Amino acid sequence: MYMFKGKKKVIACRTSTMFVLALLALFALFVSTSKAYALCCTCQATLSLIDPFVWQEAEDDFNDKLNEEFLRLERFIVHEMWEQSILPTMMLAAEQFTAVALQQVMAVGMFFDAKQQLETQQLMQVMQARAHKDYVPSVEICNFGTMIKSLAATERKAEVNAVILSQRSQDRQLGNANQSGAYGNDLDKDNRLGQFSQKYCDQHDRNNSLATFCNGLAWAGLSNAQRLQLNRDIDFFSVVDSPWNIKMDLTNTTFTAAGPPVIDDIEEEDVMALASNLFANSLFPRPPPRLLVNKPPNESLNDMQQAYMELRSIVAKRSVAENSFNAITAMKSHGITAVDAGGNPVPMNARVFLEPVLTELGVPAAEVLALLGENPSYYAQMEILTKKVYQNPDFFTSLYDTPANVDRKLVALEAIKLMQKFDLFKSFLRNEATFSVWLELSVYQLQKEIEDTIKVIDTSEVR
Repeated sequence: MYMFKGKKKVIACRTSTMFVLALLALFALFVSTSKAYALCCTCQATLSLIDPFVWQEAEDDFNDKLNEEFLRLERFIVHEMWEQSILPTMMLAAEQFTAVALQQVMAVGMFFDAKQQLETQQLMQVMQARAHKDYVPSVEICNFGTMIKSLAATERKAEVNAVILSQRSQDRQLGNANQSGAYGNDLDKDNRLGQFSQKYCDQHDRNNSLATFCNGLAWAGLSNAQRLQLNRDIDFFSVVDSPWNIKMDLTNTTFTAAGPPVIDDIEEEDVMALASNLFANSLFPRPPPRLLVNKPPNESLNDMQQAYMELRSIVAKRSVAENSFNAITAMKSHGITAVDAGGNPVPMNARVFLEPVLTELGVPAAEVLALLGENPSYYAQMEILTKKVYQNPDFFTSLYDTPANVDRKLVALEAIKLMQKFDLFKSFLRNEATFSVWLELSVYQLQKEIEDTIKVIDTSEVR
Protein backbone atom coordinates (compact mmCIF):
# COMPACT_ATOMS: atom_id res chain seq x y z
CA MET A 1 0.00 0.00 0.00
CA TYR A 2 2.80 2.48 0.84
CA MET A 3 4.59 1.65 -2.44
CA PHE A 4 1.42 2.33 -4.40
CA LYS A 5 0.90 5.62 -2.55
CA GLY A 6 4.44 6.78 -3.42
CA LYS A 7 4.05 5.82 -7.06
CA LYS A 8 0.74 7.64 -7.17
CA LYS A 9 2.43 10.84 -5.93
CA VAL A 10 5.16 10.61 -8.65
CA ILE A 11 2.54 10.17 -11.39
CA ALA A 12 0.53 13.14 -10.11
CA CYS A 13 3.71 15.32 -10.01
CA ARG A 14 4.69 14.42 -13.57
CA THR A 15 1.20 15.16 -14.83
CA SER A 16 1.15 18.57 -13.17
CA THR A 17 4.58 19.43 -14.63
CA MET A 18 3.47 18.56 -18.16
CA PHE A 19 0.38 20.72 -17.87
CA VAL A 20 2.47 23.67 -16.65
CA LEU A 21 4.91 23.28 -19.55
CA ALA A 22 2.05 23.16 -22.07
CA LEU A 23 0.54 26.33 -20.66
CA LEU A 24 3.93 28.09 -20.76
CA ALA A 25 4.40 27.08 -24.43
CA LEU A 26 0.96 28.39 -25.34
CA PHE A 27 1.69 31.62 -23.49
CA ALA A 28 5.05 32.02 -25.25
CA LEU A 29 3.47 31.39 -28.64
CA PHE A 30 0.76 33.91 -27.88
CA VAL A 31 3.31 36.47 -26.78
CA SER A 32 5.50 35.95 -29.84
CA THR A 33 2.52 36.11 -32.13
CA SER A 34 1.24 39.30 -30.49
CA LYS A 35 4.64 40.89 -30.75
CA ALA A 36 4.90 39.90 -34.41
CA TYR A 37 1.40 41.21 -35.07
CA ALA A 38 2.21 44.49 -33.31
CA LEU A 39 5.42 44.73 -35.22
CA CYS A 40 3.58 44.13 -38.42
CA CYS A 41 1.02 46.76 -37.56
CA THR A 42 3.79 49.22 -36.76
CA CYS A 43 5.67 48.40 -39.87
CA GLN A 44 2.54 48.46 -41.98
CA ALA A 45 2.29 52.18 -41.52
CA THR A 46 5.95 52.53 -42.13
CA LEU A 47 5.98 50.32 -45.13
CA SER A 48 2.78 51.51 -46.62
CA LEU A 49 4.83 52.81 -49.42
CA ILE A 50 6.49 49.43 -49.93
CA ASP A 51 5.62 47.38 -52.93
CA PRO A 52 2.42 45.36 -52.35
CA PHE A 53 4.00 42.23 -53.71
CA VAL A 54 6.74 42.39 -51.11
CA TRP A 55 4.20 42.90 -48.38
CA GLN A 56 2.16 39.95 -49.56
CA GLU A 57 5.20 37.78 -49.56
CA ALA A 58 6.09 38.85 -46.03
CA GLU A 59 2.53 38.17 -44.90
CA ASP A 60 2.62 34.69 -46.42
CA ASP A 61 5.89 33.95 -44.70
CA PHE A 62 4.40 35.13 -41.43
CA ASN A 63 1.38 32.85 -41.88
CA ASP A 64 3.56 29.90 -42.78
CA LYS A 65 5.68 30.57 -39.75
CA LEU A 66 2.58 30.79 -37.57
CA ASN A 67 1.18 27.55 -38.99
CA GLU A 68 4.46 25.84 -38.47
CA GLU A 69 4.53 26.94 -34.86
CA PHE A 70 1.00 25.72 -34.32
CA LEU A 71 1.82 22.37 -35.94
CA ARG A 72 4.91 22.06 -33.80
CA LEU A 73 2.87 22.89 -30.72
CA GLU A 74 0.21 20.36 -31.81
CA ARG A 75 2.83 17.67 -32.25
CA PHE A 76 4.28 18.58 -28.88
CA ILE A 77 0.91 18.38 -27.14
CA VAL A 78 -0.30 15.23 -28.93
CA HIS A 79 2.85 13.17 -29.24
CA GLU A 80 5.19 14.30 -26.56
CA MET A 81 2.92 15.58 -23.83
CA TRP A 82 -0.23 13.38 -24.34
CA GLU A 83 0.98 10.13 -25.87
CA GLN A 84 4.33 9.95 -24.10
CA SER A 85 3.47 11.48 -20.75
CA ILE A 86 -0.18 12.13 -19.93
CA LEU A 87 -1.76 9.00 -21.50
CA PRO A 88 0.71 6.48 -19.97
CA THR A 89 0.44 8.32 -16.71
CA MET A 90 -3.36 8.15 -16.76
CA MET A 91 -3.23 4.47 -17.75
CA LEU A 92 -0.94 3.76 -14.82
CA ALA A 93 -3.20 5.84 -12.60
CA ALA A 94 -6.28 3.91 -13.78
CA GLU A 95 -4.49 0.65 -13.17
CA GLN A 96 -3.43 1.89 -9.72
CA PHE A 97 -6.97 3.05 -8.95
CA THR A 98 -8.37 -0.35 -10.04
CA ALA A 99 -5.88 -2.23 -7.87
CA VAL A 100 -6.56 0.01 -4.89
CA ALA A 101 -10.33 -0.33 -5.42
CA LEU A 102 -10.02 -4.11 -5.50
CA GLN A 103 -7.93 -4.00 -2.37
CA GLN A 104 -10.56 -1.84 -0.71
CA VAL A 105 -13.32 -4.27 -1.73
CA MET A 106 -11.22 -7.14 -0.40
CA ALA A 107 -10.71 -5.26 2.86
CA VAL A 108 -14.46 -4.60 3.14
CA GLY A 109 -15.12 -8.28 2.40
CA MET A 110 -12.67 -9.24 5.10
CA PHE A 111 -14.55 -6.99 7.50
CA PHE A 112 -17.79 -8.72 6.52
CA ASP A 113 -16.18 -12.14 6.98
CA ALA A 114 -14.83 -11.13 10.38
CA LYS A 115 -18.24 -9.77 11.40
CA GLN A 116 -19.97 -12.99 10.34
CA GLN A 117 -17.34 -15.12 12.06
CA LEU A 118 -17.64 -13.18 15.31
CA GLU A 119 -21.44 -13.33 15.23
CA THR A 120 -21.29 -17.08 14.61
CA GLN A 121 -18.84 -17.57 17.47
CA GLN A 122 -21.05 -15.44 19.73
CA LEU A 123 -24.13 -17.51 18.77
CA MET A 124 -22.25 -20.75 19.43
CA GLN A 125 -21.14 -19.48 22.83
CA VAL A 126 -24.69 -18.39 23.68
CA MET A 127 -26.06 -21.79 22.65
CA GLN A 128 -23.29 -23.56 24.57
CA ALA A 129 -24.07 -21.51 27.68
CA ARG A 130 -27.79 -22.18 27.26
CA ALA A 131 -27.17 -25.90 26.82
CA HIS A 132 -24.92 -25.90 29.88
CA LYS A 133 -27.66 -24.14 31.82
CA ASP A 134 -30.61 -26.21 30.53
CA TYR A 135 -29.10 -29.68 30.25
CA VAL A 136 -27.28 -29.91 33.58
CA PRO A 137 -29.79 -31.41 36.07
CA SER A 138 -29.67 -30.24 39.65
CA VAL A 139 -29.01 -32.42 42.67
CA GLU A 140 -32.69 -32.25 43.68
CA ILE A 141 -33.74 -33.85 40.38
CA CYS A 142 -31.29 -36.68 41.05
CA ASN A 143 -32.79 -37.03 44.54
CA PHE A 144 -36.24 -37.59 43.07
CA GLY A 145 -34.84 -40.19 40.71
CA THR A 146 -33.06 -42.12 43.45
CA MET A 147 -35.88 -41.92 46.00
CA ILE A 148 -38.29 -43.70 43.64
CA LYS A 149 -35.70 -46.28 42.66
CA SER A 150 -37.63 -49.28 44.00
CA LEU A 151 -41.11 -47.77 44.25
CA ALA A 152 -42.74 -49.74 41.42
CA ALA A 153 -41.30 -53.09 42.52
CA THR A 154 -42.31 -52.41 46.14
CA GLU A 155 -45.84 -51.52 45.07
CA ARG A 156 -46.12 -54.75 43.12
CA LYS A 157 -44.89 -56.71 46.11
CA ALA A 158 -47.49 -54.97 48.30
CA GLU A 159 -50.23 -56.06 45.91
CA VAL A 160 -49.01 -59.66 46.14
CA ASN A 161 -49.01 -59.46 49.94
CA ALA A 162 -52.58 -58.14 49.90
CA VAL A 163 -53.71 -61.06 47.76
CA ILE A 164 -51.98 -63.55 50.09
CA LEU A 165 -53.59 -61.96 53.17
CA SER A 166 -57.00 -62.18 51.54
CA GLN A 167 -56.41 -65.81 50.59
CA ARG A 168 -55.26 -66.63 54.12
CA SER A 169 -58.46 -65.14 55.57
CA GLN A 170 -60.64 -67.13 53.17
CA ASP A 171 -58.74 -70.34 53.93
CA ARG A 172 -59.21 -69.76 57.66
CA GLN A 173 -62.95 -69.12 57.39
CA LEU A 174 -63.59 -71.97 54.97
CA GLY A 175 -61.52 -74.45 56.99
CA ASN A 176 -58.78 -75.26 54.52
CA ALA A 177 -56.03 -77.62 55.54
CA ASN A 178 -53.01 -76.40 57.53
CA GLN A 179 -55.04 -73.56 59.06
CA SER A 180 -55.88 -72.89 62.70
CA GLY A 181 -59.57 -73.05 61.82
CA ALA A 182 -59.38 -76.25 59.82
CA TYR A 183 -61.37 -78.14 62.45
CA GLY A 184 -63.76 -75.39 63.40
CA ASN A 185 -64.22 -72.53 65.80
CA ASP A 186 -63.14 -74.31 69.02
CA LEU A 187 -59.69 -75.31 67.82
CA ASP A 188 -59.18 -71.91 66.19
CA LYS A 189 -59.87 -70.09 69.43
CA ASP A 190 -57.72 -72.51 71.41
CA ASN A 191 -54.80 -71.75 69.11
CA ARG A 192 -55.40 -68.03 69.36
CA LEU A 193 -55.66 -68.15 73.16
CA GLY A 194 -52.36 -70.01 73.30
CA GLN A 195 -50.76 -67.36 71.09
CA PHE A 196 -52.25 -64.62 73.28
CA SER A 197 -50.97 -66.13 76.52
CA GLN A 198 -47.45 -66.56 75.14
CA LYS A 199 -47.00 -63.24 73.34
CA TYR A 200 -49.71 -60.62 73.75
CA CYS A 201 -50.98 -61.15 77.31
CA ASP A 202 -50.56 -58.18 79.65
CA GLN A 203 -50.81 -59.15 83.30
CA HIS A 204 -52.06 -55.68 84.23
CA ASP A 205 -55.29 -56.15 82.29
CA ARG A 206 -58.48 -56.81 84.24
CA ASN A 207 -57.00 -55.32 87.37
CA ASN A 208 -53.92 -57.63 87.34
CA SER A 209 -56.10 -60.71 87.23
CA LEU A 210 -54.33 -62.09 84.14
CA ALA A 211 -51.04 -62.62 85.89
CA THR A 212 -51.67 -66.35 86.24
CA PHE A 213 -52.84 -66.68 82.64
CA CYS A 214 -49.93 -64.90 80.97
CA ASN A 215 -47.57 -67.80 80.37
CA GLY A 216 -44.03 -66.64 81.09
CA LEU A 217 -44.85 -62.97 80.49
CA ALA A 218 -44.10 -61.63 83.95
CA TRP A 219 -43.70 -57.86 83.63
CA ALA A 220 -40.45 -57.69 85.55
CA GLY A 221 -38.74 -60.19 83.27
CA LEU A 222 -39.86 -58.69 79.94
CA SER A 223 -37.58 -56.76 77.66
CA ASN A 224 -38.64 -53.43 76.16
CA ALA A 225 -39.38 -55.14 72.83
CA GLN A 226 -41.59 -57.74 74.50
CA ARG A 227 -43.47 -55.07 76.44
CA LEU A 228 -44.21 -53.21 73.21
CA GLN A 229 -45.70 -56.40 71.75
CA LEU A 230 -48.32 -56.75 74.47
CA ASN A 231 -51.91 -56.42 73.23
CA ARG A 232 -50.83 -55.99 69.63
CA ASP A 233 -53.46 -58.53 68.65
CA ILE A 234 -56.11 -55.89 69.40
CA ASP A 235 -54.20 -52.59 68.93
CA PHE A 236 -54.99 -51.33 65.43
CA PHE A 237 -53.16 -48.03 65.94
CA SER A 238 -49.80 -49.47 66.94
CA VAL A 239 -49.93 -52.39 64.48
CA VAL A 240 -51.41 -50.81 61.33
CA ASP A 241 -52.17 -47.13 61.62
CA SER A 242 -49.02 -45.74 63.23
CA PRO A 243 -45.98 -47.52 61.70
CA TRP A 244 -44.61 -46.77 58.24
CA ASN A 245 -43.10 -50.17 57.82
CA ILE A 246 -44.35 -53.64 58.81
CA LYS A 247 -41.86 -56.47 58.91
CA MET A 248 -44.01 -58.68 56.73
CA ASP A 249 -43.02 -60.53 53.61
CA LEU A 250 -45.48 -63.20 52.47
CA THR A 251 -43.62 -63.91 49.22
CA ASN A 252 -41.10 -66.17 50.95
CA THR A 253 -41.21 -69.08 53.39
CA THR A 254 -39.41 -67.27 56.22
CA PHE A 255 -41.51 -66.39 59.25
CA THR A 256 -40.43 -62.95 60.49
CA ALA A 257 -41.46 -63.68 64.10
CA ALA A 258 -39.05 -66.65 64.36
CA GLY A 259 -36.23 -64.59 65.89
CA PRO A 260 -36.15 -62.48 69.05
CA PRO A 261 -38.43 -59.42 68.94
CA VAL A 262 -36.94 -56.08 67.99
CA ILE A 263 -38.20 -52.77 69.35
CA ASP A 264 -40.84 -51.14 67.10
CA ASP A 265 -40.87 -54.09 64.69
CA ILE A 266 -44.40 -54.99 63.60
CA GLU A 267 -44.33 -58.56 62.35
CA GLU A 268 -46.46 -60.92 60.28
CA GLU A 269 -47.75 -62.68 63.40
CA ASP A 270 -49.00 -59.37 64.84
CA VAL A 271 -50.90 -58.51 61.66
CA MET A 272 -52.52 -61.94 61.35
CA ALA A 273 -53.51 -62.02 65.03
CA LEU A 274 -55.16 -58.59 64.68
CA ALA A 275 -56.92 -59.66 61.46
CA SER A 276 -58.29 -62.78 63.20
CA ASN A 277 -59.79 -60.62 65.97
CA LEU A 278 -61.17 -58.00 63.57
CA PHE A 279 -62.68 -60.29 60.96
CA ALA A 280 -64.37 -63.65 61.60
CA ASN A 281 -63.57 -63.76 65.29
CA SER A 282 -65.95 -66.72 65.53
CA LEU A 283 -65.81 -69.21 62.70
CA PHE A 284 -68.75 -71.05 61.26
CA PRO A 285 -69.33 -74.64 62.27
CA ARG A 286 -68.07 -77.09 59.68
CA PRO A 287 -70.98 -78.99 58.07
CA PRO A 288 -70.39 -82.71 57.58
CA PRO A 289 -69.41 -83.50 53.99
CA ARG A 290 -72.17 -86.11 53.71
CA LEU A 291 -74.77 -83.34 54.04
CA LEU A 292 -73.28 -81.47 51.10
CA VAL A 293 -73.50 -84.28 48.52
CA ASN A 294 -74.52 -83.39 45.00
CA LYS A 295 -78.29 -83.12 44.69
CA PRO A 296 -80.19 -84.82 41.92
CA PRO A 297 -81.19 -82.71 38.92
CA ASN A 298 -84.28 -80.47 39.29
CA GLU A 299 -84.24 -80.88 43.05
CA SER A 300 -84.09 -77.90 45.40
CA LEU A 301 -81.21 -77.38 47.87
CA ASN A 302 -81.52 -79.00 51.27
CA ASP A 303 -81.23 -76.92 54.42
CA MET A 304 -77.53 -77.63 54.95
CA GLN A 305 -76.65 -76.77 51.37
CA GLN A 306 -78.66 -73.58 51.62
CA ALA A 307 -76.90 -72.70 54.90
CA TYR A 308 -73.52 -73.40 53.36
CA MET A 309 -74.27 -71.09 50.42
CA GLU A 310 -75.26 -68.36 52.85
CA LEU A 311 -72.04 -69.01 54.75
CA ARG A 312 -70.06 -68.38 51.59
CA SER A 313 -72.10 -65.23 50.97
CA ILE A 314 -71.10 -63.92 54.40
CA VAL A 315 -67.46 -64.77 53.74
CA ALA A 316 -67.65 -62.82 50.47
CA LYS A 317 -69.11 -59.79 52.25
CA ARG A 318 -66.42 -60.00 54.92
CA SER A 319 -63.72 -60.16 52.27
CA VAL A 320 -64.93 -56.84 50.87
CA ALA A 321 -64.60 -55.21 54.30
CA GLU A 322 -61.30 -56.93 55.00
CA ASN A 323 -59.89 -55.85 51.65
CA SER A 324 -59.19 -52.34 52.99
CA PHE A 325 -57.32 -53.79 55.97
CA ASN A 326 -55.29 -56.05 53.69
CA ALA A 327 -54.49 -53.21 51.30
CA ILE A 328 -53.28 -50.91 54.09
CA THR A 329 -51.11 -53.53 55.76
CA ALA A 330 -49.73 -54.64 52.39
CA MET A 331 -48.73 -51.07 51.49
CA LYS A 332 -46.79 -50.95 54.77
CA SER A 333 -45.13 -54.34 54.31
CA HIS A 334 -41.45 -54.81 53.62
CA GLY A 335 -40.01 -53.60 50.35
CA ILE A 336 -38.01 -55.68 47.92
CA THR A 337 -34.77 -57.41 48.85
CA ALA A 338 -31.96 -59.02 46.90
CA VAL A 339 -29.55 -61.83 47.67
CA ASP A 340 -25.78 -61.52 47.45
CA ALA A 341 -23.34 -64.17 46.29
CA GLY A 342 -23.42 -65.83 49.71
CA GLY A 343 -27.21 -66.09 49.74
CA ASN A 344 -27.63 -63.36 52.33
CA PRO A 345 -30.42 -60.81 51.82
CA VAL A 346 -29.21 -57.32 51.02
CA PRO A 347 -31.26 -54.12 50.60
CA MET A 348 -32.09 -53.27 47.01
CA ASN A 349 -34.09 -50.14 47.62
CA ALA A 350 -33.88 -46.41 48.16
CA ARG A 351 -33.35 -46.51 51.95
CA VAL A 352 -29.89 -44.92 51.75
CA PHE A 353 -31.44 -42.01 49.85
CA LEU A 354 -34.53 -41.70 52.07
CA GLU A 355 -32.66 -41.62 55.38
CA PRO A 356 -30.93 -38.23 54.73
CA VAL A 357 -34.34 -36.63 54.15
CA LEU A 358 -35.40 -37.47 57.71
CA THR A 359 -32.02 -36.74 59.32
CA GLU A 360 -32.00 -33.27 57.76
CA LEU A 361 -35.39 -32.68 59.37
CA GLY A 362 -33.86 -33.46 62.77
CA VAL A 363 -35.07 -37.03 63.24
CA PRO A 364 -32.50 -39.09 65.24
CA ALA A 365 -30.73 -41.81 63.30
CA ALA A 366 -32.15 -44.60 65.53
CA GLU A 367 -35.70 -43.41 64.89
CA VAL A 368 -35.04 -43.10 61.16
CA LEU A 369 -34.19 -46.79 60.95
CA ALA A 370 -37.27 -47.63 63.01
CA LEU A 371 -39.50 -45.61 60.68
CA LEU A 372 -38.10 -46.84 57.38
CA GLY A 373 -36.88 -50.31 58.32
CA GLU A 374 -34.22 -52.19 56.42
CA ASN A 375 -36.42 -52.32 53.32
CA PRO A 376 -38.79 -49.31 53.18
CA SER A 377 -42.38 -50.11 52.32
CA TYR A 378 -44.43 -48.48 49.59
CA TYR A 379 -46.21 -46.41 52.23
CA ALA A 380 -42.91 -45.19 53.72
CA GLN A 381 -41.53 -44.18 50.33
CA MET A 382 -44.72 -42.33 49.42
CA GLU A 383 -44.72 -40.63 52.83
CA ILE A 384 -41.28 -39.22 52.04
CA LEU A 385 -42.08 -38.27 48.45
CA THR A 386 -45.46 -36.66 49.10
CA LYS A 387 -44.91 -35.02 52.48
CA LYS A 388 -41.54 -35.04 54.21
CA VAL A 389 -39.48 -33.70 51.30
CA TYR A 390 -41.47 -30.45 51.27
CA GLN A 391 -41.06 -29.88 55.03
CA ASN A 392 -37.40 -29.07 54.45
CA PRO A 393 -36.74 -25.37 53.61
CA ASP A 394 -33.92 -26.46 51.32
CA PHE A 395 -36.53 -27.74 48.87
CA PHE A 396 -37.91 -24.24 48.37
CA THR A 397 -34.52 -22.56 48.21
CA SER A 398 -33.49 -25.08 45.56
CA LEU A 399 -36.28 -23.72 43.35
CA TYR A 400 -34.01 -20.73 42.71
CA ASP A 401 -32.56 -22.67 39.83
CA THR A 402 -32.52 -22.56 36.06
CA PRO A 403 -35.95 -22.51 34.38
CA ALA A 404 -35.26 -25.91 32.80
CA ASN A 405 -34.52 -27.52 36.19
CA VAL A 406 -37.61 -25.91 37.71
CA ASP A 407 -39.68 -27.41 34.89
CA ARG A 408 -38.08 -30.80 35.52
CA LYS A 409 -38.99 -30.58 39.20
CA LEU A 410 -42.53 -29.62 38.23
CA VAL A 411 -42.78 -32.71 36.03
CA ALA A 412 -41.44 -34.91 38.85
CA LEU A 413 -43.97 -33.43 41.28
CA GLU A 414 -46.78 -33.99 38.76
CA ALA A 415 -45.72 -37.64 38.44
CA ILE A 416 -45.74 -38.08 42.22
CA LYS A 417 -49.12 -36.34 42.34
CA LEU A 418 -50.48 -38.80 39.77
CA MET A 419 -49.24 -41.76 41.83
CA GLN A 420 -50.88 -40.37 44.94
CA LYS A 421 -54.13 -39.70 43.10
CA PHE A 422 -54.13 -43.25 41.78
CA ASP A 423 -53.72 -44.54 45.35
CA LEU A 424 -56.68 -42.36 46.35
CA PHE A 425 -58.64 -43.71 43.42
CA LYS A 426 -58.04 -47.29 44.54
CA SER A 427 -59.08 -46.29 48.06
CA PHE A 428 -62.29 -44.79 46.69
CA LEU A 429 -62.98 -48.01 44.83
CA ARG A 430 -62.60 -49.99 48.05
CA ASN A 431 -64.91 -47.56 49.85
CA GLU A 432 -67.52 -47.87 47.10
CA ALA A 433 -67.38 -51.66 47.35
CA THR A 434 -67.77 -51.47 51.14
CA PHE A 435 -70.71 -49.08 50.89
CA SER A 436 -72.32 -51.30 48.28
CA VAL A 437 -72.13 -54.32 50.60
CA TRP A 438 -73.38 -52.18 53.46
CA LEU A 439 -76.38 -51.12 51.38
CA GLU A 440 -76.99 -54.73 50.40
CA LEU A 441 -77.02 -55.76 54.06
CA SER A 442 -79.33 -52.85 54.92
CA VAL A 443 -81.99 -54.03 52.48
CA TYR A 444 -81.38 -57.73 53.15
CA GLN A 445 -84.06 -58.00 55.85
CA LEU A 446 -86.61 -56.20 53.69
CA GLN A 447 -85.75 -58.49 50.81
CA LYS A 448 -86.25 -61.55 53.03
CA GLU A 449 -89.64 -60.27 54.18
CA ILE A 450 -90.76 -59.75 50.59
CA GLU A 451 -89.53 -63.20 49.59
CA ASP A 452 -91.33 -64.80 52.55
CA THR A 453 -94.55 -62.96 51.62
CA ILE A 454 -94.27 -64.18 48.04
CA LYS A 455 -93.72 -67.75 49.24
CA VAL A 456 -96.80 -67.55 51.49
CA ILE A 457 -98.91 -66.25 48.63
CA ASP A 458 -97.66 -68.97 46.30
CA THR A 459 -98.38 -71.63 48.91
CA SER A 460 -101.91 -70.40 49.51
CA GLU A 461 -102.64 -70.35 45.80
CA VAL A 462 -101.44 -73.90 45.44
CA ARG A 463 -103.71 -75.02 48.22
